[in-house]
Order: sequence, then structure tokens, then C-alpha cells
Amino acid sequence: APACAWARARTRAVAPLLGLLLALSAAVGREHERERERLIGWQGEVQRGQHQHVDDGEASTRALACQEHPNTELWGDVVVWGDGHVVPSAEACCDACKRSHAEHQRRRGGGGKGCNTWVWCAAAEGCGRRAHGECWLKHNKRPQAVVASASAGVPWTSGLVLDAASLEQREREQAQRREEAERRRNDPANPRVFFDIEIDGAYAGRLVFVLYATDAPRAAENFRALCTGEKGVVPAGREGAGRRYHFKGNRFYRIIDNFIDQAGANTESVFGGHFKDDPGGLALRHDRPGLLSMANMGPDTNGSHFSIVVAPAPHLDGHYTIFGEVVEGHDVMRAINRLANKKHDTQPLGVALIADSGQLPAA
Repeated sequence: APACAWARARTRAVAPLLGLLLALSAAVGREHERERERLIGWQGEVQRGQHQHVDDGEASTRALACQEHPNTELWGDVVVWGDGHVVPSAEACCDACKRSHAEHQRRRGGGGKGCNTWVWCAAAEGCGRRAHGECWLKHNKRPQAVVASASAGVPWTSGLVLDAASLEQREREQAQRREEAERRRNDPANPRVFFDIEIDGAYAGRLVFVLYATDAPRAAENFRALCTGEKGVVPAGREGAGRRYHFKGNRFYRIIDNFIDQAGANTESVFGGHFKDDPGGLALRHDRPGLLSMANMGPDTNGSHFSIVVAPAPHLDGHYTIFGEVVEGHDVMRAINRLANKKHDTQPLGVALIADSGQLPAA
């Protein structure tokens, strides 16, 4: 009897606490639903492929513009998860982001994480484990797009939501960067060099590079001399002693799918030891396939190793010196990248050999 009385007393004492916990849980659930509706700017439950849009903020969405990037996946903090949000087109995904952005501006005064970046699965067969039509709404804190991957094989279409003034400014900046890239390609002071590539013993083609001698003079000259082999043999006591300062005969030893093809001469730099970063090269962006970027172990530790960037890699910006780009042979670059071993990036699925290298005569 005393034990039963004790149990009843304990139950009476715990019951109010359990009731309070259940009430708090229900309140949190209701707040979660309200927050979800505030974030995406829609009323009611989001159903796959069918959405009921609120009318508020429609006028402000018309003041926004979408900048679309096919075959591109953009980074950002997730505002709306795509696995429960399927729409029929990239335009519909962008419209959803615009509504979210406008509604968030109206409710929050512009702070927090409204949508400014969207990612839509364009491939009919899906995007890996993601279904066709999934629309991911994201928020990017940085003023420029942050590219996760971009190449012909990327099944996503992405974009930014911008107001008219921001879109105009962004287009001006992009046009300026294109003009600067064209200047570097055509600058007569920038030498051109080549690799003849063999894959598993068969000739695969030629890579031709232009080196940015004006923007990254140290890195460009180091690479040029390693292409020609003109510096001879590494002296005793130095890194790579007895080997030639020459890319010829070396292989691409690290290949990462849709990221980089990496190789080197397995020597110190042609200047002896490491050399400093070029400020001009560090200021350039890893924003497109084919760029040449120095490999290093930290600031000012450049030697004879380099990467060919196969897709935009903004996380490398400011850490690795860009000193040139592929101007012929993008197909060869991609053929090398297809050797990537996704389990071990330093154990490629084949041998990509620099069978010959040198400098081309000035045009």
C-alpha cells in the first residue's frame, strides 16, 4: 500500500510537468510552421509540384530579375529544401526565389536569410540522388555567386535573384572581367607553351597554355622554363637532385573529378627552392575551367607543382596563384580528368603522361 501511494503521488507531481512539455512542443511546432511560411512566402502546406502562392509582394517581385546559369550548381545556406519542393521549370524555381526574397524583405526589413540563390534539377533522369524538378532556395552572404560545380556534365541549373541596379552592376563587372581575360590571352608579352599528352601509352592530344607573365611574372617564368627544360639538371643537395628541371616525362599524379588535374616536375622551382606568390595572380579568380593555378603548402611556397582547374573553384581564390590558362585542348584536359578515381585521388584510373613539353614561337 505505501508503494502504491508513493507511485500515485509521483504521478500527480509529474503530470503537470508532462503537460507543460507537451504544450511547449506544440507551440514550437506552430512557430516552426509560421516561420516556414514566412521564409518561403507561401500559405499552407507545400505540396510536390502544386503551390498556392500568396498575392502579397507580387508587385515587388516584378522589380527583381533572375540571372540564370545552366550546367551550374551554386552554394548557399538552404532556405527551402528541394526534396519537398518540386517545380516544372527553372523559371518557376526562380519565381519561387523571388517571392521568398520579396516576402522576406517585407516581413523582416531586409535582414536574415531570404532567398537570393536558387538551384533546380534540370536533368530528366534526376541529379544523382535528387529528383528532376527539385528546386532548392538558398541564401548566399557573399556579393558574388559561389559556384559548387560548373561544366557541361553538371545536371543543375542555378541562378541569382537581383534587383535591377544590382543586376546591371553585376553584368558590368562580368563584362569587365571578360575584357581583362581577353587582354591576358592576347597580350604579346605573354608566352605560349605546350604539353603533348599520352594516356595509357596512346597520344591523346596537345594542351596549349598562355602564361600571364604580366600579372604573375614569377609563376609564369617558372612554368615556361620547366616546359623548355632549359635550366638543366637539379644540383646535388636540392629537391629533385639529379633530375632535369623539365615537365617532360612526368605524369598527372592527382586527378579529382570535376575539380583539378595536378602534375609537376618533382623538383624545386627553377629559381631554387620555393618562390613567393605573385600578388597579381593571387588577385585573380578561379572562375572558369582551364586556369593554371600553382600548388603550394601555404603562402610563398611555390615550387614545380601546379593544377589545371577543370571547373570553377572559388574556395581557392586568394590562396593559390593563377598564372595562365588552357587556350587549346580543353578536350584533352577533360580526357585527363576522366581518369579520376573517386576513392583515391592520387591513384588515377590510367596514366596521363606529359610526353613532351616546350615553348611555341611568338605569333
